[in-house]
Amino acid sequence: MTAPSRRTAARRRRTLPRILHLVLMALLAPIVAAGVQTIAAADAVAVTVQAGTLAPVPLVAPRGFEAALATLLVEINDANRQAAELARQEKDVVAEAERITKESAAIRDSKAALNARVAAVNQEISDHNERAKAVDGEITAHNAKPHTFQLPAEAGAAAAFDAEARQLESRRNQENAVEDKIQGEESQIRQEASQVDARSSQLDAASKANDTKASDLTTKQQQLQSRGQQLLAQMAQAIQSFASVPSNPAAAMDQGGDAPAPAPQAGNRFAGQDEDTGDSPYRRPRAAALTQYAKQHGTTVDTRPGTAYLTPDAVRQLSPAQAATLGSPSISYDGLVRKPNGHYTALRVRAPATTTAPAPAPAPAPAAFESGGLVVHRNGEQLPVDEVTTVQEAPVAAAPGPANPASGGNGNRSVPTCEDLKPSGATDLNGGGWVDYLPSDAQGRNRGVKACLEGKPSSKRGQSAGGDIRGWSDAQARATALGFPDPDKVLARCHSVPRMAGGTRDERNLTPCFQQGANTNQATGGTITNSMRTFETRAESGMNRGYVLYNVRPQYNSTISTIPSEWDMSLYAWDATTGASTDSAWTVVDNARYGPSGLVNLGN
Repeated sequence: MTAPSRRTAARRRRTLPRILHLVLMALLAPIVAAGVQTIAAADAVAVTVQAGTLAPVPLVAPRGFEAALATLLVEINDANRQAAELARQEKDVVAEAERITKESAAIRDSKAALNARVAAVNQEISDHNERAKAVDGEITAHNAKPHTFQLPAEAGAAAAFDAEARQLESRRNQENAVEDKIQGEESQIRQEASQVDARSSQLDAASKANDTKASDLTTKQQQLQSRGQQLLAQMAQAIQSFASVPSNPAAAMDQGGDAPAPAPQAGNRFAGQDEDTGDSPYRRPRAAALTQYAKQHGTTVDTRPGTAYLTPDAVRQLSPAQAATLGSPSISYDGLVRKPNGHYTALRVRAPATTTAPAPAPAPAPAAFESGGLVVHRNGEQLPVDEVTTVQEAPVAAAPGPANPASGGNGNRSVPTCEDLKPSGATDLNGGGWVDYLPSDAQGRNRGVKACLEGKPSSKRGQSAGGDIRGWSDAQARATALGFPDPDKVLARCHSVPRMAGGTRDERNLTPCFQQGANTNQATGGTITNSMRTFETRAESGMNRGYVLYNVRPQYNSTISTIPSEWDMSLYAWDATTGASTDSAWTVVDNARYGPSGLVNLGN
């Protein structure tokens, strides 16, 4: 009896692996490309918004001119309202940019995960193709064998042939199951990729829309700045016209500054220097600064403070951005020096930043004006001012009388100590000195400290930094976005009052910073030597000889920033025994360091 002919015992499906492989490769490219495009668009929004200040400084009319400028004040108030509205819109645009950036990062992670799954499926396809090819070869070899057997003599051979066929059929079924599994994974990946791509397209559209809003805000800012400059020029014109009438009411605007000054008193004490009883510790060094300037330049200084006004032409010569920093076409001064050409130089004394009185605003750029660009109205005269010069104020010997002896015990009552300058509400530092924390702003951010440092420097005097301070979580996210995978290794909480001077972990004393570059110098990846520690070393040296007035002011990129981009730092040190100045310095420390992408700033 002849056994029935054996047909092909096993067949594999040949087309699916090749087609699936092409589909996945086509899927892989859009995932990568879309990720690049989406993230780039979101980053562009953030940079665009942070690049400029969308709200100019509010315009302020000079005191005493409200009636004369009534009509103009309506426009000024309208400009201020526009500035406030721009600031609100800026906040919304920045918040939207941050949202897009965060969601883009999540989309990027999703795409990375999808790419990993695509790679795994591609490997499964490759392995499946190899196995299927091997099974196909075995099936071909099996089918080439004789298909008929003489029974029962060849019963064993027939049984072996059938067993081999069943085994090949089982392996074929296994590969078919793998194939079905791959199809399911491919379908799921395709569906998820479609959703991710759709969200990427939405984010890209949102990014472009936000870019447009940012561009519109920049245009409005420029228009508002130009309008602000026009208003300043109109104010200057009104002031000039108002001051030229016979009654000279301009003098009424600055009764104290422009009134005739009494004759100087004995002992080189300037008239009025003690009139400001609330700030008398600081009037003496201010007068001394003007006296020192007169000696150094061999000239005479009129020490009556007052106000100089920009002419309309001087305002027009400023750029709109410069005009926006003024707020008023007027500049306060502390003294006048007559020049050989009959014009004047206005002197502005910059007080130590640690005094209770705020330091004067810097002179508008440019500090030099065309002839008569500034005018002082005094006793019916117009005094032309050509330039503005800043003079640094410094502590000087106190007047004879009761004074606190130096805490070090030297007993020299002619030298002012930190206690002589201590404002009400200041907090004592461990080991000597005090700190006055500036009030937080409306956003709850630290605005800095003014402090007097004394006593022997030692890290044991203060506390190590810690805690969830304002902006800390944002700093961690920001560091990660800048390419630092473990942000806690590169971040620190920078002391404003250094630990060696008694600085504590009080949240008002701490701001987020880069440990290397900002807090300490950086020598690897790039060189940064102007760190906070560098400046603190100078303060430490001053403390070893006497007293140090110390000031730290965090600076932020915008009204909604939570991490400083830099710190303004200044110090003035003097000898505890002689009262002589031992050091005076000012610097800007950037919240920056070198990282994977080069020099980066932590400020947001």
